[in-house]
Amino acid sequence: LPYALKSGGWAGIAYIALAAAISTYTGKILIRCLYHKHGARLQSYSDIAEAAFGLRGRVVVRALKDFNLLGVVGVYIILAGISIDSLVVGTPVEHLGERFWIAASAVAVWLAIVAARQIHDMFILSIFGTLTTVVMVVIVVWLGIGDSGFIHTRPPTKLIDVKMAPISLASICFSFGGNLNWPSLEASMKSPKKWDKALSLATAFIAFIYAGVAAVGYGVYGDHVRSPIFLSLPPGMAIVTAKAMITAHVLFACPILLTAVFIEAEEDLDISAIRFGETKERIYRGAFRTLLMLAIALAALFVSDFSKVVPILGAVAASMVVFVIPVACYVRLFSEQRQFSTGEYIWCALVVGIGLSCLVIGTSQAVADL
Repeated sequence: LPYALKSGGWAGIAYIALAAAISTYTGKILIRCLYHKHGARLQSYSDIAEAAFGLRGRVVVRALKDFNLLGVVGVYIILAGISIDSLVVGTPVEHLGERFWIAASAVAVWLAIVAARQIHDMFILSIFGTLTTVVMVVIVVWLGIGDSGFIHTRPPTKLIDVKMAPISLASICFSFGGNLNWPSLEASMKSPKKWDKALSLATAFIAFIYAGVAAVGYGVYGDHVRSPIFLSLPPGMAIVTAKAMITAHVLFACPILLTAVFIEAEEDLDISAIRFGETKERIYRGAFRTLLMLAIALAALFVSDFSKVVPILGAVAASMVVFVIPVACYVRLFSEQRQFSTGEYIWCALVVGIGLSCLVIGTSQAVADL
């Protein structure tokens, strides 16, 4: 995020607020689409797409959603392995190498997803993930502010860079792409009617954290800031701790992302206790998740440039599924039930336009990184 401000200037703080507003809006309308038929609830994002655009809509959304989540998990496992390998330098296990730690990370994720049945079983992991994020943010802000006293010449900053503004906004928008899991999360709530309030508070908290890290990083290091921000911070035990927190956060996120994929796939395959009985259902579910996890792990370990190819298709998937498709489904499903105001149509057009811009920019950046 500090690097996103380097691209767009201090206006990036406003981009964070805009991205948060868009994420909150699309998250709310996506859940409203689940209840577009009074008295009945659709089960998944794919069901929404089918209700709005038929079987083709379901197939497209399912493919984009599943690829994005599975690809992100693969990249996260690679990043976790590389991070652990850097953290064990100078220890008796430093000779094991990156591939060993990538495989170990995959095994840790596999154990979690086999043990869990539904997304609410991941509650403890989500709590730990939140705590690691907060600790990491505190360390980054603390070190950044502390380091500012040792910088005699303040690095240059800019208010806005119009030419780089789209790239900055696109980078920030991708940081708010949680919509793929919203139907599963809303279904697991004790009080689903409080979804709008819960989403607003959660997104506001995330935006506050993002803005704090971005402001400190860019304010202290200016246009000299590097990505990730750790490369700009002074070395020491605090940085090691922050890297460990990031690694833990990444690993905690993987089972949560995968569970959303597995639940829908297992429903399609009718892997249930009603059909097979509780014991066989656990065996079949564990076997299915093991096979898919094995495929992800093998891709992460042996497919050349896997971590570079995934962001290309991920940019397409995230842009469409997080920004464009929720708006398209909402307008399609509710256009006959209610009258949209001119202001709402303009807002929807803005959201779709930003989503398509993210698609083009994110794809071109990913291709350039190959």
